Formats: sequence, structure tokens, C-alpha cells
Amino acid sequence: MEANVFIATESQLRALINDAVRVALENAPAAERPIRSRYFSTKEAADFIKKTPNALRQIVHKGEIPSMKRGNNLLFFEEDLVTWIEKGRREVQDDEDPGAYLK
Repeated sequence: MEANVFIATESQLRALINDAVRVALENAPAAERPIRSRYFSTKEAADFIKKTPNALRQIVHKGEIPSMKRGNNLLFFEEDLVTWIEKGRREVQDDEDPGAYLK
């Protein structure tokens, strides 16, 4: 059996994975599909995550937030925006010394 090997950048791998997940979700039975009830325009999404529209476009370009393109417009599901916000959450450790940051 012959193995196929190819080299890809991180952004290419992200795009491949995003495409594979999207196709899997589209082909999943309706009962197994996640419910995404609300979507936002670029401006609404940027306001929601407290970024500028251009900063949001850069985040999308990096593959960090999924989007859909309809005509010339990008659309974002609220669930994807919340997931991105929660990825930035840091746990507060009890042993941190607040005084160390003031020095």
C-alpha cells in the first residue's frame, strides 16, 4: 500500500480541518446538527466581541473564528463568537502575588 504525504502550512491545515468539519456537519442527520439560531453581520459580530470590523476580518483570516460568505458579506454564528471569546479565558490562580505586578 502506497502512502500519500504532503506538506502544508498551519493555516492550510486549519482550512482543511474546517472544511472537513463543515462537510461532516452538513452531511449529519438533522437531529445531530448543532442548533445555531442567531447570526451576525461583520459589524454586529465585531461589536459583540469588542473589536473593530478590520480586526475581526484579520481574526477570520487566521482561521480563529469561522464565518460564512453570502455575496460580499461575512456572517457569523453567535455560538462561534462565544466559543472564541471563551478560548481567551484564563483561570485565576490563588498563589498569584498581585504585588509582583505592581513592582
